[in-house]
Amino acid sequence: PLLCRIDTLDEVTYMNNGGILQTVLRDLAA
Repeated sequence: PLLCRIDTLDEVTYMNNGGILQTVLRDLAA
């Protein structure tokens, strides 16, 4: 299994959005 640490609220947001790439694309599209 893949484990990742979530240290910051930004990382929580990335995980909830499905990853940093989706988060960045969502921010650019907003």
